[in-house]
Amino acid sequence: MKRKVDFENHQFKSDWTDRFCFIVPDHAKSKPTCLICTQTVAVCKTDNLKWHFNTMHAASFNANYPPESDQRKQKIANMITSYKHSVSTISKSTSAQESATAASLQVSWNLAKAKKPFADAELMKSCAVAMVSKVLHHDEKQKKTVVELLKQVPLSANTATRRVEVLAADCFSHLLTDLKKAEAISLAIDSSRDRTDMEQLSVFARFFDGKTFREELLCLLPLTGRTTGEIIFTELTQFFVKNGLYVGKIVSIVTDGAPSMVGQHKGLVSRLSAVNPALLAFHCIIHKSVLCAKLCGKMKETMDTVTRLVNFVRESSSLQHGLFRAMLDEMSAEHKDLLLHNDVCWLTQEFKMFLIDNDMMGYVFFLCDIMSHLNCLNLQLQVEAFQSKVKLLEKDIQGRKLHFPRLREHCEKNNMGEDQVMQDFVSSLAKNFYERFEYIPKLSSDILLFLRQPFSVSADGQWTAEAKKLWPSIDEAALQMEVLEMGTSDVLKAQHTDVGVNDFWTTWFPKLDSETPELLQCSYSQCSPPHTYDRNRLSNAHLDQCLRIVTTEYRPDIRSIASSQCCHFSH
Repeated sequence: MKRKVDFENHQFKSDWTDRFCFIVPDHAKSKPTCLICTQTVAVCKTDNLKWHFNTMHAASFNANYPPESDQRKQKIANMITSYKHSVSTISKSTSAQESATAASLQVSWNLAKAKKPFADAELMKSCAVAMVSKVLHHDEKQKKTVVELLKQVPLSANTATRRVEVLAADCFSHLLTDLKKAEAISLAIDSSRDRTDMEQLSVFARFFDGKTFREELLCLLPLTGRTTGEIIFTELTQFFVKNGLYVGKIVSIVTDGAPSMVGQHKGLVSRLSAVNPALLAFHCIIHKSVLCAKLCGKMKETMDTVTRLVNFVRESSSLQHGLFRAMLDEMSAEHKDLLLHNDVCWLTQEFKMFLIDNDMMGYVFFLCDIMSHLNCLNLQLQVEAFQSKVKLLEKDIQGRKLHFPRLREHCEKNNMGEDQVMQDFVSSLAKNFYERFEYIPKLSSDILLFLRQPFSVSADGQWTAEAKKLWPSIDEAALQMEVLEMGTSDVLKAQHTDVGVNDFWTTWFPKLDSETPELLQCSYSQCSPPHTYDRNRLSNAHLDQCLRIVTTEYRPDIRSIASSQCCHFSH
């Protein structure tokens, strides 16, 4: 067999320094270094060092400094001192450069997290220098040292751009590592057009990383041309293949319900279902709540009128906008300005001052109250609870109006009675919510109950049959046995009482694979669906990196990244 020098463990001998003028530096993986010319040899062996010394230096060095002489020993000692001094100088310079690079990386990370322009990095440096100058004005020496260090930190816009690329790549690397280990992945997919009318497909992933459930931006895919289900499926699968991920791990998907997503034959969901027949598909809850709240008739006329007035005050007339802001200051209103209007976001009570003579004020107050309830739904995403609340609102609008405080106050001041239009709208809202969210209790209410309260569900209940339909590979009999065994564990019961649902399952999740495989598949429901709140206005320049840093929970090791970079002082 061919000899492998790396495994021969050659040791450097102290007498080689005097004989051949070689030393071994004090750092990892160092090689014997010549004190005369600073060249290194690949293998720490007598013959290698002897050959280098005799070939390059022996004639002149031995003539000037004979072996075993005091002059030779003193010369070698001086060369060792000089070498260590030069190495120390280089090491200090390298350390300073790494520190400057680490500072630059940290500033770029903070800028990206705050969604600020890269050009603001130089402004931050100027502010830091100005702050140090003021804070350390009594100590000129220390001030000069700190200011010089700050000025060495590279923070130009181009540098900040490169830093963001490196940081985003580091976070993405950690994400891919965790995703490859995950047993199941759930996706939330949405698309929107950026300022250049490029369709950007944002894909968020929810998965269990071995310790906790994570929700991370998986990718941002620009779609040129048409955005059909086939194109979206192709782009998504190509991304998975390119990054070593398996599409079959996708157990659920949330979309906005567009035909390209949920088309029966050519939609993205149907194509993914062909890969994983047990795939669960959901409609975005927030989007459905918007559809439920679509206005009609008198309500639409009122909302359109308010929208035109808002846009007139906010955009079309600087005079009216200024007068409105002044009025808000006089009233000590909670909000100091008027936002551009969105159907389901808000209606401000203070706006009534501009509509005080309008016959529609009763409808404006009604819409203000009902939209506030929808805002709570969008923030809390508690659909089942809201369906019960809508039924209560349906009764309340016909009676005391406890949940319509603005409308109630307006009716009392103006001696207004019941309005059939408002009652019909709330009834329509309740019906709409029931129809659009009817699938939730039918699909998995019992399974979700098991996940929330695993010790209160019977092992021989109907939910195991539902689980079998969702995951055909499950052995229903084995699942029931596993649930019974789980129910007899006092340790698990105590743990479930002490911690929350997520903490309970994340603590026990790693044990499921080997001990209770059927429960493992059921617990995949914890991975679905994702419910991220990140909806962004998009641009093309380094969009993926910026959005990844803004949304990620990963934290890069900045010092390690800095040490791996080619560090230098530059701007």
